[in-house]
Amino acid sequence: MPKSSSPAIVVVNALLIPLGFAVLIGGIGGAVVYREIWWAFALLAGGGVLMLAGAAQGVSHWRRAVQVEDETHHAMLAAVRVRPHVSSGLPAPVLAHWTYDPAEWRAYAHAELRYRTREALTMTAATVAVGTPVLGLLEGEWKLAFVVSAVIGTLIGVGRWLVARAAYGRNRAVSHGDVVLGRDAMLVNGRYEVVHDNRIHFGGARVLEGGCPAILEIRIMVPGKYRRMAEEYRIPIPAGREEEARAVARELAEARG
Repeated sequence: MPKSSSPAIVVVNALLIPLGFAVLIGGIGGAVVYREIWWAFALLAGGGVLMLAGAAQGVSHWRRAVQVEDETHHAMLAAVRVRPHVSSGLPAPVLAHWTYDPAEWRAYAHAELRYRTREALTMTAATVAVGTPVLGLLEGEWKLAFVVSAVIGTLIGVGRWLVARAAYGRNRAVSHGDVVLGRDAMLVNGRYEVVHDNRIHFGGARVLEGGCPAILEIRIMVPGKYRRMAEEYRIPIPAGREEEARAVARELAEARG
């Protein structure tokens, strides 16, 4: 899942800084040399200033995200250490601490891979079903429209499945699962995952009791190119902890209310 503390964010913003300087200098130099259209180069220079300001703000937000993640991570671990064998009623910021026996965790790992595989196949089929008529109507080449849609859909599906397969590998690498749920983040086998921060927003939580194991689904809204996109965490609920899971879902919603 995406993180506000991802190194990729600071790398992208760091690369924008020399580009912003180049645009700024180009705009200033052009305004001096080509005075008859100085206003065009002034706009270019302004764009360079905005680029530099945005990059600096991005780096600043990334540094803050790293600090918040570190502080939250330590606070959650400290809260769990106070009462390591209790699943609820823990000190803030922890809402619940769930552990799983090997059979429970193995069943979850297999079920999650099956779910994500179906999800990848559905995305592929949906891309073909939507893309073929749209491209066919626009271009008039139905066979080509189908081939292009199938290729794009396959790439999307394979990419999603590879992510799911990597998650399955991480889940199978441990025998006993351990999840610490908090208001703004959670620790899945020690791995920090964001639930809500300045960049990633909490989008809802619900308990899905139809499978084995039951699932606490936590939705997050991550920044996209044009709008926020929904992603979800699927946390297994230990047997007998369904009421705790519903309480966690309510507390998460109330914290954002």
